[in-house]
Amino acid sequence: MDVVTLPRLGVTMTSAIVVSWEKKEGEAVQQGELLLVIESEKAAIELESPYTGVLRKILVEEEDEAGVGEPLAIIAAADEEIDPDEVLRSWREGRAEQAAFTQAAPAPAVRVETVHGQRLPGTEAVQASPRVRRLAGELGVDLAAVAGTGPGGVVTEKDVRAAASGPRIKAKAKLNQLQRSMASRMLSSWQNIPQFTQMVTVNAENLLRAKEKMEGISVNDLAVKAVATAAAKNPEVNSSFQDGTVIVYEDVNVSVAMATEQGLVVPVVRNADRKTVSEIALDIKGLQERAEGNRLTSEDLSGGTITVSNLGYYGVETGTPIINPPQSCMVFIGSIRNAAVAVNDALLTVAPVLELSIAYDHRFIDGMTASRFTTSLKDELENTAPVDE
Repeated sequence: MDVVTLPRLGVTMTSAIVVSWEKKEGEAVQQGELLLVIESEKAAIELESPYTGVLRKILVEEEDEAGVGEPLAIIAAADEEIDPDEVLRSWREGRAEQAAFTQAAPAPAVRVETVHGQRLPGTEAVQASPRVRRLAGELGVDLAAVAGTGPGGVVTEKDVRAAASGPRIKAKAKLNQLQRSMASRMLSSWQNIPQFTQMVTVNAENLLRAKEKMEGISVNDLAVKAVATAAAKNPEVNSSFQDGTVIVYEDVNVSVAMATEQGLVVPVVRNADRKTVSEIALDIKGLQERAEGNRLTSEDLSGGTITVSNLGYYGVETGTPIINPPQSCMVFIGSIRNAAVAVNDALLTVAPVLELSIAYDHRFIDGMTASRFTTSLKDELENTAPVDE
């Protein structure tokens, strides 16, 4: 008999939600056959069975969450007698014996319970008297969202009435797994990576000219190609900082930010520096279709070395991007607009321009190194040619 566990499908993945079981208890399953669909930190992912046998017991029901490495199901022979509780006990004993050979990391010494006066979900139970709880029910106040001012954080009647007099809540919505992951990653990036942003204006005349002459090609396709080419010429930014070591990647895999109904995803165009613009366009189209259908795979989402976020389509002119860890560089591309530009440092004329905002990891990328990539990318965009080579 075998225990199916939740695999780690990314360096930041800690848990996933079971979306659907594609096999029922008692059904035969072959190794490599689709067994279930999970929603990880980034997208829905199909998991194949690692074993051949009969699905004897489902341990995590649909819509429930499991941590990485936790048991999901038991697969055994059709005629094999099993006791699920005994199987799990033996499995956990085996895990415990294995863990005895490794040193566990110490538990955090501090538990944060409030942020800006608001109690975080999942922390200790709210301290309030029955009378205060009844008052909260009458006034429609969520005690979990009230910061207690009484001794030891106890919620008082005054706290409840103050909360009730605040702005009325139109709606509440829990973040899905994808959104929770994005919130966690961005908070970690902002807290742990000292970042700085360089901004530059790009003349977009040749970029638009190339777009018009190349059928089926978008500004975003051309921009991804330009970023990949500039990164290949400046490999210091095609990198990450991990455990005190700078890792410079040979492949230029561009993560492309895409909006979906489930949230923001950043699937990867692999080896973009060695692909033509047409090949990049096909890759992006396929990734976008899979993203909109919630069908991105772990391979689609892993291995990115530099990220591009293009909000020009939505009319956003500029922004201050946040690095997508563990990468070291994030390129924000703004909308194209008409502006006065100088010709030969003298004559003013009107030309289409766009703003680049590029965030860098300041732990190992200095301003001079960053400026070389910024200038290189500006040159690639301004000298874009309508020849797909």
